[in-house]
Amino acid sequence: MTAKRGSVFTLIELLVVIVIIAILAGALMPALSRSREAARAGQCLGNQKQITLMLELYAENCKGRYPVPVGVAKYEEKGGRVGWINQLKLYKIAEKKSFRCPAEPKRDFSYSLNVHEPYSRVMRWNSWTMSRLAQAKTGTSNIILVEESPFDLFSDGDCDQDNYSQNTSPDVTGAEERHTGFTLSFADGHCAKVKHYDFDMITYYTDRFSGWLGSTWTADPAATVKNSELR
Repeated sequence: MTAKRGSVFTLIELLVVIVIIAILAGALMPALSRSREAARAGQCLGNQKQITLMLELYAENCKGRYPVPVGVAKYEEKGGRVGWINQLKLYKIAEKKSFRCPAEPKRDFSYSLNVHEPYSRVMRWNSWTMSRLAQAKTGTSNIILVEESPFDLFSDGDCDQDNYSQNTSPDVTGAEERHTGFTLSFADGHCAKVKHYDFDMITYYTDRFSGWLGSTWTADPAATVKNSELR
């Protein structure tokens, strides 16, 4: 009887230990998940910094003009002139992995270049210039240059993602689920992770603080749209 009682008691103890371990694991999982997403965000920020540096180097070597988005293009391993990512490789070795966020579920490329204003000024393919950005009323530290684009907005192999005709804001696809926010790079070269867009602080334009305006955008200061009118 003694042996049997000992065996039963040991089994109960084992079950208690298993329950305690399960409870602790459940409590630790959210913290581990947050740590993982923080690491992903750090890597994504690193990607953005590399991309921003490459854009600046490209502009310095092209008389102050940034790459011109020229339509859907696949990544050319040997360097191609189609697509803004391919254009970067003409002046700087651009590794393909630098253009994919670690939270990306399927696409090869995760980032979109903001060129809506340059395109809309002339209604054709166009790009930012250093002089235009230097004259920005909103300040270069507030102008979004590169952002994470929605997971389902572009084709998997499209390396020429931009917003000349589309709202690339990741807010529309649950951006907070990427890595507790999403990353942005700005025209002055700095990068940041944010949880949402605050268009009283950041902008896509040189003349106003406002969200993505689609086809209503105009370069005419008299037609400036206030952020409050977008809500």
